[in-house]
Amino acid sequence: MPIIPLELLAAGERARIAEIDGDNAFVNRLNEMGLGEDVEIKMVQSGSPCIIALDNHRLSFRGEEAGMIFVDTD
Repeated sequence: MPIIPLELLAAGERARIAEIDGDNAFVNRLNEMGLGEDVEIKMVQSGSPCIIALDNHRLSFRGEEAGMIFVDTD
């Protein structure tokens, strides 16, 4: 199972969230938005900001935030 930082996904690629690093406030904020382990996402736009699709929602991450989210590309 290749697990990589979210920021390395290419536009159009799908993956599942494997792990979220960071302080509790960051992890809890993402969980409240529906982004947690085993959730499937699709990269809409890579780079900074990176934009992901989660169900019918779009989430944007800048800087080091995208490097603290790890995805399983398998």
